[in-house]
Amino acid sequence: MSKKQNNIFKFITILFVGLSTTSFSSFGGEIKGQLAQADSLFKLQKYTESFEIYEQVFEGNNEASPQMLMKMAYIKEGLGDYSQALVYLSKYYEQTSDKRAQNKMEELASEHEVYGFALSDTTLFKGLVHKYYLEFNMLIFSVVIFLIAIVLYRKFKSGSNAMPYAISAIVVLLFFFWLTNFELSEPRGIIIEDHAYLMTGPSGGADLIEVVKKGHRLNILDEEGVWVKVDWNGREAYIRSKMIKRIS
Repeated sequence: MSKKQNNIFKFITILFVGLSTTSFSSFGGEIKGQLAQADSLFKLQKYTESFEIYEQVFEGNNEASPQMLMKMAYIKEGLGDYSQALVYLSKYYEQTSDKRAQNKMEELASEHEVYGFALSDTTLFKGLVHKYYLEFNMLIFSVVIFLIAIVLYRKFKSGSNAMPYAISAIVVLLFFFWLTNFELSEPRGIIIEDHAYLMTGPSGGADLIEVVKKGHRLNILDEEGVWVKVDWNGREAYIRSKMIKRIS
């Protein structure tokens, strides 16, 4: 086997180990006591108290179960804060791809005349990947393991050319890495404050584009200090970061 093929084989191994470690990392498990307390308060209809605990868990760990997100959305809608309800419904949908959540978001968006909640192919695909994340990972890594097995067999047993299979394994791994870290991580945010100013630049002295109410869901293009660059009806605009909550 040539030195070039050996280097490719080592690169495959490093990629495979690194991506599998990232993909199958476990989260949570240390906050069951807080969640149990919050769930108990929720059952007693002490929604404000339960939400405070849910929010503390969410902000502290930057993660939440689908059940917790649905409860947070329910509480915020009940309190009349539809923009925050949309935040948690959006996060819930990304984890579950639950059509009922999508319908609820569209209902709230229509009721309050905000846009950005139409179901796109990208949103649907992202939801399905999140919902079947383990299965998706297993499929990808099964393909990679199969290709690596062929590479090993050809390298150590038959002595035949393993280069096409090694390259195929690299392509699959790189595609998986690109898909999960870039294509599926399209950042979006929901405006959570009324009278949000959309400006032409990241400055209070820039020209005003429009003053909008809370609830709109926008694609985030970039972040510059206290300003967030967003796509507003096909036009680049800037909004203060405190006025928009990132959901993905």
